[in-house]
Amino acid sequence: MTIITVLDIGTSSIKTLIATIEEGNTINLRGVGESSKHKMSKSKITDVESTVSAIKDSIMKAELMSGFQSNNIFASIGGAETKGITGKGTIALPKQNSIITEQDILRAINQSKVMSIGDNPILHVIPKNFTIDTQENIKNPIGLIGSKLLCETMVISIPSLILQNYNNVIERAGFRIEEYISQHIAAAHSVLSEEEKELGVAVIDIGGGTTKITVYIDSAITEIDTIEIAGATITKDISIGLRLTTNESERIKKKYGNCIKEKINPEEKFKVQGLTENEEREISSLNLYDIIAPRVDELMDYIQNSLSSAQVFDKLNAGIVLTGGTANLAGIKERFEKRIKLPTKIGYPKLNVGMSEQIKDPSFAVSCGILEYILPNFSTKERIGRKGIKIKQFSKMLSSIKDLFKL
Repeated sequence: MTIITVLDIGTSSIKTLIATIEEGNTINLRGVGESSKHKMSKSKITDVESTVSAIKDSIMKAELMSGFQSNNIFASIGGAETKGITGKGTIALPKQNSIITEQDILRAINQSKVMSIGDNPILHVIPKNFTIDTQENIKNPIGLIGSKLLCETMVISIPSLILQNYNNVIERAGFRIEEYISQHIAAAHSVLSEEEKELGVAVIDIGGGTTKITVYIDSAITEIDTIEIAGATITKDISIGLRLTTNESERIKKKYGNCIKEKINPEEKFKVQGLTENEEREISSLNLYDIIAPRVDELMDYIQNSLSSAQVFDKLNAGIVLTGGTANLAGIKERFEKRIKLPTKIGYPKLNVGMSEQIKDPSFAVSCGILEYILPNFSTKERIGRKGIKIKQFSKMLSSIKDLFKL
């Protein structure tokens, strides 16, 4: 049995999952922790001490629930500075008409990495397709014969300063990270089916600070993007428009907010706590709608522009999958379908583990996606750190092959 810890550092909350890898390479979720004591803005750390405190609090809650001490910690990372570009790597095979091996694929992948990005740390190098000599669009070249192998990849990187800030708060909390996983990749891994990836789909992960867009066409990741409008933006609009605290604005957004005017009772009003202790007033549900709807429309316009600029809008045959905490906003699915005119559904984590009901929520898409993503790294005894093999090194070595067949 191996203990795995997932740390999802989001703008609105920090989530921790503690799970065990059992015989047969199955996951058993043992503990869940969540804390909102920190201060972040648009996925950026803006207050070190509060973030350190929230990390400790979230992990402690998961440890108490699970009865296990956190170990093998894998963390999410995101923000608008996360970039994905296409890399290309070409290698000559050892001889003419060589049978292509996993080692050949890794060489081509590494070449694409070298040719793509400068000094920024690389989070993922994900194969899109391969070309053997003149034969194009090959998904799995292992065992085929050729003289030259070209690999086209999605290379995802993040500035080193952001990585250093994440490392700083985690280490100050008393922990060490094995590996970072992009929030784009984790959310998509959590909610998409293989059929959706093949047909063409866009995952829209609307978190607290940012909205992450991840596009798959013909089973390959083709685009990622980040928009700095999300749930916290809507909450701030409510706070300013109705003169309420952030906590009260968040509460009424979740309880009374709706993106579809026709579903609102025009007579419905509810009480809110004002900025002062003794100030209590009534707010109309329509007034709340008038604040929420324009900001959601603005977000959709940015999303549509991003998809159109990437020239993928017409290829999304499986439509849009909304996930992240803001996907719980009433009526958001219907508003997306009406305005963007693509089939839309809410994406829930598909991971089937112990305590599943507690994490069957779009807000857990990233944390559950990390668990699924790292599972292949623990499929043998050697991969769980025994016989002197380090998890991080082994994970890095095999991540590209894993991505090829799993993403």
